[in-house]
Amino acid sequence: MPTDALEYSSTMFEVPALKDPHRSGLFSLVLRHAPISRGDLARLASLDQSTVTRTLRPLVDNGYLRETPTAPSGRGRPQRVIEVVPERHCAVGIKIGPRLITGVVTDLGANVIARAEESETSLEPHKVLAATSDLAARLLDAVPGSRERTLGVGIGVGGIVDPTTGVCRFSPVLGWHEVEVAGPLAEKVGLPVTVHNDVNALAIAEQLFGDGRSARNFAVATIGPGIGLGLVVEGVPYGGTRGLAGELGHIPLVADGPACRCGRRGCLEALAGDAAIAAAAGVDDVDAALEAARTGHGARAERARRAFAAAGAWIGRGLAIIANLTAPELIVLTGEGAAAYDLLGESLVAAFEEHAFGGREFVPRLKVNPSDADIWARGAACLAIQQALG
Repeated sequence: MPTDALEYSSTMFEVPALKDPHRSGLFSLVLRHAPISRGDLARLASLDQSTVTRTLRPLVDNGYLRETPTAPSGRGRPQRVIEVVPERHCAVGIKIGPRLITGVVTDLGANVIARAEESETSLEPHKVLAATSDLAARLLDAVPGSRERTLGVGIGVGGIVDPTTGVCRFSPVLGWHEVEVAGPLAEKVGLPVTVHNDVNALAIAEQLFGDGRSARNFAVATIGPGIGLGLVVEGVPYGGTRGLAGELGHIPLVADGPACRCGRRGCLEALAGDAAIAAAAGVDDVDAALEAARTGHGARAERARRAFAAAGAWIGRGLAIIANLTAPELIVLTGEGAAAYDLLGESLVAAFEEHAFGGREFVPRLKVNPSDADIWARGAACLAIQQALG
């Protein structure tokens, strides 16, 4: 693993059947590619089928994996495929945001079993962490028997997070500086806690269960109130030194441009985030801008449409920077702002094609995934799954 790849805290839920690294590696492949035949799994792992069978036997015996028959594609007997038993364990995922903390309990397949939220108007760290702990307890109480089956708690925070220490170094949206998150929460909740930047959590979710399953190099870019980036490089989530990589929204694009909440000027987020769109549209918030652009008439509607088009062009430039620097196989565009792709998309693609090397050829590798209410918390749950299962 690269030295500045994302690292994880040493506090882990013990899964005895997965202590063997070869077995853990095969389990991770099944988790990402299930249902999968032994032959296909052997090819992915560059092993012979007898080794795969022998290595996986304890996982089948201990209820982590199961084999099921599938209908034959032609003549012959049904083929048997391997899949994860999703209910074997749970994970808790929580997104800490300003004023609202959202959380879910998922199974091993990141399927949401329970969801809840907690309001907290104060941004003082001790109050936010207390509310987060209360939310985790509520979620666990909502799923009978979950405490005994829970791998851990994943926490997503918008900002710069050092995953090795569980410390939020800086969060513009929360106004936090050097806040210990993992340690205090683990003590309160009584479970292993993993903390990462929220977009890195989405990248891990994409790698485990989404479009990134078949890509070794891909990026997840999020748009909305903030603009973020998660990277997977050669199959490893990449956070850079102390988790500093991925600050796409704070790349300066315009000298002496509009002020950004990070304290600088001309950042991509200040040009294309929700607040920038609302200001350019002359309305109070991005929801009002959406309504004006989609249902309004006259000058007000036209101004809103121009605001979204301008934001799309800036985002397209930002995505071109990603493509030019990292040459990913895939860029996934998501986040709350992706719901406005009908207003952003044309100018975004045009700018991307103009500024990315091989832009027109790369566009088919740009995938738009509008987010849902659980996307951030579900991504955080994937942190706990990834952490415990290696």
